[in-house]
Amino acid sequence: MGKYIANSGLIVANAYRKSGVAKRIKKQIFEISRNRYPELKIFGLTTGPTIMKINSELGYTRVTYSEMTNDEQFWNGCKSCNNYAILASKNFQNCLCTAMLYDPNNEASAMLKELPAEF
Repeated sequence: MGKYIANSGLIVANAYRKSGVAKRIKKQIFEISRNRYPELKIFGLTTGPTIMKINSELGYTRVTYSEMTNDEQFWNGCKSCNNYAILASKNFQNCLCTAMLYDPNNEASAMLKELPAEF
């Protein structure tokens, strides 16, 4: 089994923005990930402040790229992004995206494992 889960790449159509659909999707994916693989870290990359806020509410923290995985398969997921050339030119150590991590062994993250139903 792997050492992490990557949950990135959520795009919500303009017609559904500000409806709460992104939050519901992120919460569902997070719960599935945590239930199936409770011991694994969950990585996410985003340029959107809305997703950063949702991730923070789920227990993710902002991290430096050096704290992310060095697994080539993870970074291959970024190839379709407009910013991939920037990421590659910086040897996968910096980009325009914000790196976020949920670590089940982190005390601050552990406090948020049980989310309120209204989340």
